[in-house]
Amino acid sequence: MKPRIAITSGDPAGIGPEIARKAADDPRVRKVCEPVVYGPSRDVHFKPGELSAEAGQAAYDTLCAAVKDARNGVVAAVATAPINKLAFARAGLPWKGHTDLLAHLTGSSRVAMMFWSEPLKVVLATIHIPLASVTTALTRELMDDIIDLTSRELPRFGVPQPRLAVAGLNPHAGEDGLLGHEERKVLRPAIEAAQKRGVRIEGPFPGDTVFG
Repeated sequence: MKPRIAITSGDPAGIGPEIARKAADDPRVRKVCEPVVYGPSRDVHFKPGELSAEAGQAAYDTLCAAVKDARNGVVAAVATAPINKLAFARAGLPWKGHTDLLAHLTGSSRVAMMFWSEPLKVVLATIHIPLASVTTALTRELMDDIIDLTSRELPRFGVPQPRLAVAGLNPHAGEDGLLGHEERKVLRPAIEAAQKRGVRIEGPFPGDTVFG
């Protein structure tokens, strides 16, 4: 029996509903699962391209319904179409994206956003904050948590013996303090501590070359 997968339609005034429907109708998707599209009632009309609190609330309610069904075993997983962060804000919702909202809905205290591909998985240390706030947010505690979470969970994604590389924050990974100190003060100590815990990890590497 193929698993039932929820596909949430995202912001009903955006591109989400079209993406969700096309994904659900795609033969490649139907070959591996039974897609179930979640969206607002068809009786409610949202003008395409119009930002509104109502659309933000509808996207939130849709995701809540899908997560509830996933936790109750009605569906096996949830795939999400795009939401609009500003519409969320206008609806008075405090979350900046799917990651922090899903953490809230599932009661998960340790989460991370990961970009997945066959040859490479990329886990982000910070998400959805202003660039000017990154240096303050990038703490040793955060890096310890992200490294441990990544090394522990990657086997569930088909990587039985993870090898991790940490990308630097500054150009040339700080050039030993010449172009920034985050690598020396935060990243390198976190990497060395993880190595002592048995994690296969190296870095920090310059962000423009590590992906090669």
